[in-house]
Amino acid sequence: MARTRSSTCWCDRRRPCWFFRSTSWRNFRSEEQAMQRSLVVKPCPAWLALYTALGLLASPLCGAAEGPQYQIERCCEVCPQTMLDSTYSGDLREFSKLVQGRGDWLFRTKNDLMTQMGTTAEGYSRLEKLRDALKKKGVELVMAYLPPRGLMNAEMLSRESQQAFDTELSKKNYLQTIQRLRSLGIRAPDMSLLLSQKADAKQALYFKRDPHWTSYGAELAAQVLAEELRKSDVFKTIPSKEFISKKDKSDLKNGSLNQAFGKVCGNSYANEYFSRFVTEPKAESADLFSDAEAPEVVLAGTSFSSPEYNFAGFLKQHAKVDVDNRSVDGGGFHSAMLQYLGSQDFQKNPPKILIWEVSSYYDMAMPLFYRQIMPMLADGCRASPASLSQKVALRPGMNEVLVNTGDKPIRGEDYLVDIQFSDPTIKNLHSLFWYMSGSVDDLNITRAPEVESDGRFVFNLREDAEWSGRTLLSLEIEMPADMPAGLEVEAKICPRAHGAKAELQAQAD
Repeated sequence: MARTRSSTCWCDRRRPCWFFRSTSWRNFRSEEQAMQRSLVVKPCPAWLALYTALGLLASPLCGAAEGPQYQIERCCEVCPQTMLDSTYSGDLREFSKLVQGRGDWLFRTKNDLMTQMGTTAEGYSRLEKLRDALKKKGVELVMAYLPPRGLMNAEMLSRESQQAFDTELSKKNYLQTIQRLRSLGIRAPDMSLLLSQKADAKQALYFKRDPHWTSYGAELAAQVLAEELRKSDVFKTIPSKEFISKKDKSDLKNGSLNQAFGKVCGNSYANEYFSRFVTEPKAESADLFSDAEAPEVVLAGTSFSSPEYNFAGFLKQHAKVDVDNRSVDGGGFHSAMLQYLGSQDFQKNPPKILIWEVSSYYDMAMPLFYRQIMPMLADGCRASPASLSQKVALRPGMNEVLVNTGDKPIRGEDYLVDIQFSDPTIKNLHSLFWYMSGSVDDLNITRAPEVESDGRFVFNLREDAEWSGRTLLSLEIEMPADMPAGLEVEAKICPRAHGAKAELQAQAD
């Protein structure tokens, strides 16, 4: 097809000038076809296109030197709005700031180009306590701590981003985090070993325009994790089983970075194609599963562990053990752990190995997470008698649920709270804890929509230093106007395991 072309114009001699927009990409059968049209072309004037179509003018005039010209512009360069802090609010908060990479990759400067990771000294201390509490139940904690996406795909960064992002510092701090976790007695594989695998068009570790790894990256990560598991004496006691993974189908990925880019700039790239895999027992091992008990390895992770990428399946294959995937999409680093450790499945049949998959952009020092997870491990007030207990019918607005009428010395550092709603679908709790000093602890707990709720909330009373020694007066729960009809709640306050002495003293008093 003959075309006349200069630095500012491009015109088809055989038909009127064309105008392509990114919104039409969904009509192409492949990303390559779409990228061939990844130019926005300003058309010849309407009168010229019409006259050409009617045969009143010869079409070569469109490309003649004296004829009208039109510009070609790439459709998907990042727009100026991506550099504004004000752009990233609401549902765009986690995408700050979008920058373009090579080969039409997109990155986030905040999450993908991190050099500082890990957690605070207090966060590591809480992690160690969690590890110790799990060990008492016979559970070994393993952390699959994922490096920043920009570090794993540094060759796909633009020249400007490569200059601004200190990859050596990022890798150094990642490795220091791994060593710190190991020093706490937490088994943690070094996922930076994947850096030896270079991303390319066919087998990239991560999607170009989505934060997650591809199926290929998920399998490589599973291999590294499986190798680390084989070093565990606990893991060696788990019977081996054979699995095989196979391609299920091809699928499209409209990555979240691409969607955010479209909201900010008004353009978007083509969807990415990838292969989905499924994993199943080999024929000779299938009979072993007929009467098998629950898997002795549990994976509690983020959306990286979604069946979409088959990370759990690849782990079964390469570790040669069955894996119970309890991960939660869209729930952050904490939702899967809270959901699983708060379940009766865990209380009645804890696994030998608990794998916690966490991305490096999460701060593991989150106080509210540990305020819930530690008493959940002890099964709340189901494991000890309640010092205060009351069941009440709720109404919209504020409800007084518990009152310390006996002036019992219920102090935050020694007690926990166990709240059970009659409707298991309740996922949000707004509570006020009043203390005899006049201070009030306003506590909100919101669970992700993807979490399988049971209507139960278990957490410790406030225990920070400034709250130490304060005596609880009452508990109030606020309900929305659209609350379910006939809703009831049973609230209990009981001593923590280490607070048994305090409870005995309270009874004596």
